[in-house]
Amino acid sequence: PKHPYTQALLSAIPVPDPTIEAAREHQVLPGEVPSPINPPSGCVFHPRCPMAVDGCREQTPELREVTPGHWVACSEV
Repeated sequence: PKHPYTQALLSAIPVPDPTIEAAREHQVLPGEVPSPINPPSGCVFHPRCPMAVDGCREQTPELREVTPGHWVACSEV
């Protein structure tokens, strides 16, 4: 499974065919983008992440390889 941020980023890539691009759905994440100057505690994405659990607010996740060449910093993926 892909992390919600990965899914949202991939949905933002435009399709070169205008008909297909106009008809496809884009995934928009709710909430405010975290401040880079004053980021939230724990995982910086937790305020907008639909997979966030209590631990996401407290601990910064470690970067780990979930499949060969695919790395995530998320305890829920």
